[in-house]
Amino acid sequence: MKPMLLTIVCVPYFLVTYAQSFWTPAGKDAAAGSYSRRFQQVASAAYHPAGLSCLRTFAAGIYAEQRFLLKEIPFYQAMAAIPVGAGAFGVQLARLGSSAYYRQQVGLSYGIRLGTKVGLGLQGSSLTEVTSGYGSHSGLAVTGGLLWHAGEQWHTGIRISHFRPGTTVYSAGIGFEASSAFLLSAEIGKAGHETAWLSATASYRIAPPLALQWGFATGAPFQHAGITIHWHMLQIMFAAGFHPQLGITPSTTIIWQRDGAE
Repeated sequence: MKPMLLTIVCVPYFLVTYAQSFWTPAGKDAAAGSYSRRFQQVASAAYHPAGLSCLRTFAAGIYAEQRFLLKEIPFYQAMAAIPVGAGAFGVQLARLGSSAYYRQQVGLSYGIRLGTKVGLGLQGSSLTEVTSGYGSHSGLAVTGGLLWHAGEQWHTGIRISHFRPGTTVYSAGIGFEASSAFLLSAEIGKAGHETAWLSATASYRIAPPLALQWGFATGAPFQHAGITIHWHMLQIMFAAGFHPQLGITPSTTIIWQRDGAE
C-alpha cells in the first residue's frame, strides 16, 4: 500500500517538473530531425505533424524510456506513417506510468505538401488518465504544425499543441542541413506560464552504418546524447537525457524506414 501511495503522490510531481509536456520524451530530443528533409523520421513526425509531408514511403517505429530511472514512470510510444496522395497519415500510441498511475494517448494525424517548400500537419489525440482506486478521466489534445523549406539547407517551422484540460505549448524551430550527413537544429518554445526553453541538437552521420547525436536544452532533458545504428531500412538509436536533479533517462528507438525522407 505504501509504494502505491508514494507513486500516486510523487509521480505527478516528477512529471510536472518536465514542463513541456507529459508526452515529450525525456530520453532524447524529440524535435531532432523535425526541421529538415533528409533527417525527417516517423518519430520526429510524431512530434511535429507537418513532418509527415516529407515521408513518401511507409514507416513505423517504437520508442521506450525509463524516465529518470524510476520504474513507476516508464514511457512507451509506437508510431506509423502511411503515405496517401500529397501527404501521409500518422498513427501514434503512447503510455506513460505504471499500474498505480498512468496516462495513455491515442493520436491520428495528417501532413500534406503544399508545393515544394511548405508542409502542413494536424494531429488530434484522445487522452486518458488513470489513478488506481480513484477512477479515470479523459481529455483531448490538438497539435498543428507548419514547415517551410527555404532551400536545400535551411528549414524552419512552428508548432502549436493544446491540451484540454491542460495548457498550450508554442514552439518554433530552425534547421541547417550542412550536408546529407550533418544537421544542426534549434527550437524555442513556451508552455503556459512556464519559463520558455531553448534546445539545440547536432546530428552527424559519421559513416553509412553509424550516426551520432548530441545537444543541450534549458529544459528537460538538459543534456542528451545518442548513437544510431543503420542497417538497411532499420535504425536503432540508444540515447540518454540528463536532468540535474532527477538524473538519467535511458531510451531506445527502433525505426523501420527507407533511408532519407525525400
